[in-house]
Amino acid sequence: MDMRVPVGISNRHIHLSEQHLKELFGPFHQLTKLRDLKQVGQYAAEETVTLIGPKGKINNVRVLGPVRNQTQVEVSRTDSYLLGIDPPIRDSGDLRGSAGLTVVGPYGEVNLDEGVILAFRHIHFSNEDAERFGVKDKQLVCVEVEGARSLVLENVLCRVHKDYRLEFHIDTDEANAAGLRNGMELEVIIPEDEKEQAISYEKLRKQEKQLVLVLNCGSSSVKYRLYEMPTARLIAKETIQNVKSSEYETVLQSIVDRYSSYAISIVSHRVVHGGEAFKGSVIVDEQVKQKIKEYSRFAPLHNPINLLAIEISEKILPEAMHVAVFDTAFHQTMPPSSFLYALPYKYYEQYGIRKYGFHGSSHRYVMNRAEQIMETPKEKLRLISCHIGSGVSVTAIRYGESIDTSMGMTPLAGLAMGTRSGNIDPAIIPYIEEIEGTDSAGAIEILNKNSGLLGISGVSSDLREVTAGAKAGIERCQLALQMFTSRLHSYIGLYLAILNGVDGIIFTAGIGENHAEVRQKICNGLEFAGVILDPEANRNMRSEGFISSPYSPIKVMVIPTNEEWIMAADAYQLYVNSPDSEKGIQQEKDREPVNGEESRFDKPQLEVV
Repeated sequence: MDMRVPVGISNRHIHLSEQHLKELFGPFHQLTKLRDLKQVGQYAAEETVTLIGPKGKINNVRVLGPVRNQTQVEVSRTDSYLLGIDPPIRDSGDLRGSAGLTVVGPYGEVNLDEGVILAFRHIHFSNEDAERFGVKDKQLVCVEVEGARSLVLENVLCRVHKDYRLEFHIDTDEANAAGLRNGMELEVIIPEDEKEQAISYEKLRKQEKQLVLVLNCGSSSVKYRLYEMPTARLIAKETIQNVKSSEYETVLQSIVDRYSSYAISIVSHRVVHGGEAFKGSVIVDEQVKQKIKEYSRFAPLHNPINLLAIEISEKILPEAMHVAVFDTAFHQTMPPSSFLYALPYKYYEQYGIRKYGFHGSSHRYVMNRAEQIMETPKEKLRLISCHIGSGVSVTAIRYGESIDTSMGMTPLAGLAMGTRSGNIDPAIIPYIEEIEGTDSAGAIEILNKNSGLLGISGVSSDLREVTAGAKAGIERCQLALQMFTSRLHSYIGLYLAILNGVDGIIFTAGIGENHAEVRQKICNGLEFAGVILDPEANRNMRSEGFISSPYSPIKVMVIPTNEEWIMAADAYQLYVNSPDSEKGIQQEKDREPVNGEESRFDKPQLEVV
């Protein structure tokens, strides 16, 4: 069977809407046909325009008729460099989020916010031609170029319409590179490999640059980042403080309005508690929102706000994909011996009482950076990650998976923190109730907000102020600093034993990244295990790198955390890889079980008594 198609090289051109035709050429102007094109009803007009970009301009750009519903400019990559714009590779009419420029005609000019594309290489098929070739509309095929410069052009889009005439369209840059001329005939190759067949225009379309809005909505603040992915270029960032619950919609709307010139296609939301339902980040759907609501029992200050932000954002950006990234997800690889409490088993089985862990995105980010810094695959590394900020948690990581962590069912458990007590004898709680004349909620409030560094020092929850007080001779500040560091020291010793030795120890977050004295105090006494700090490197560390001696068997690192980048990367990967039908909990169900464990989705809904 003859599987050859003729070549039609497409020069730069513009299709105008009726409105823009009037603005450029006058209110009563009609296009004058210069010559017919091969496709039925299409023609080159006598009219030309000038394209002006940030860096340059191109004169005498041909207008093609007839007029369309929206203006579309098709240029080559070389043209885009001259103009100083970065248009995406798109099918005709797919203009959302494309590049803009200024179009100048004899009567006026038009400023396009979007509409400039590099045309996706494509073949026009009539219904009869499509049946003969065995292709469907939007299918991707290959085209073989024979001769001295033999090559195969992949990802050629099939366009099928009853009025189309058989022709392969390619822009001037690609035609010149392939040595093509108008009228040449090329062989069409239909992919037979299943992986090649699975590639679609929609999938390739998703792999172009996308804007990801990362939202971290706390109980009284909104922290956001705007990323271009997959380049990871940070476009904007801000933290808005003192936000009331009634003000979230106004604040989120103002953020979107501020960047209205950007086409935000993905929104990534931080969610504090995902329980056992979520082992990774997921596309938000109604089931996901219901689970977030259920887990509000375990995170009453955070999950309701996280859910509110999701629902508001869905209303403001209904066309965007919304993704939930859970603090607890990274720790769902912990074995039962790590996550269970020594309570009657029914409390776990029926009510979900267990250790969940937090700061998961932070621990995952620094693990990935350690893999690069140590030049060793994470699947071969044993690491201890110390996230030390106003909240503190330590995680034991074996071969890329969390196997234990210091925080528990809530962030109150584990180490002493800025205002949190960390682990205490549970029998203390009813005694505090009796002393303070309060109930259990009041006692928990004291443990959450009046304890830790603040409670012991009596000065501040800020370690910088506590350290200054210790140096000034204030005994309670000295005691608070000693308790803070000695408990971290103890957890590292515990995880050294659990991991049967480690390859690296990571310090991250505000205190971990910036407080050399604390890092020194934590590591003092661990020399027997192979932890040997370089005092000068520790003292002078200002960014990322090793602070251990070159002769230290265990490498000690400072790695600034970037939870927002993890959130952006997760959301972008879901956008690229997940069809719309695979969302939320169903998507989680379809994943391979972690560590060979069976799915726990069929357990009863969680309650707290």
